[in-house]
Amino acid sequence: METGGSALRAVELAVKRMHDSLDGMLDEASGEFDSCVDPAVCYEPSPTESDLVVASMCYFEWLVFERPMREGKTPLQVLVDDPPEDFPAQMVDVLRQVAQTQFFSRFAIEKKDLQTCMANLVDVRTGQGYEVFARHLCEVDRWKEGTIGMRIACVDGLWQDTGKVSLYDRCPPRPVDENSAGEIHPGDIELPEAAQRSYYLRLVRDLIGVDGRFRSSARYVGGPV
Repeated sequence: METGGSALRAVELAVKRMHDSLDGMLDEASGEFDSCVDPAVCYEPSPTESDLVVASMCYFEWLVFERPMREGKTPLQVLVDDPPEDFPAQMVDVLRQVAQTQFFSRFAIEKKDLQTCMANLVDVRTGQGYEVFARHLCEVDRWKEGTIGMRIACVDGLWQDTGKVSLYDRCPPRPVDENSAGEIHPGDIELPEAAQRSYYLRLVRDLIGVDGRFRSSARYVGGPV
């Protein structure tokens, strides 16, 4: 398996194989996600297909990578510990590296190369720079000079995108403060549990939550152009 894009392909295959094991926890997990994010789509009498797709993608990203399933381990970590017998050892190794290194953040887009699908990204929350194999980011021409919220992982020394949720902001990167998307906002003092949530959940809440700070300006645009 070539390294470039191996993380995303391995996770996609793993998710398909997780279906049966996830089935028993979907109701509880869905309720937890709705409690944290409070998706606006749940209040729409006639939600659009795109709104439903966005909410579903955001939910499954959290479910696979972040939601504890067994003994505090996420579904991805559980599968790595107990992989299907027919899973190639190389695939399991890729998933293990993904589980150990993956994280979600917002990155300033410094440079990207369509030919190599490599992008130079800087984490706006930490200032750390990364060279990332990110095919989708590089293929979408309109994603320039702003920031991209995405999940990355390091496999065999190469950072690469590993999730399905990509959140582009066309505004130039600016210093992160308490009013930035996904941060713990001053108003969260009334929601102390917000501090216990992941950055990813808080960011999704700000974008698609019924009271999300940035919901009015968020737009879903499907597919590369």
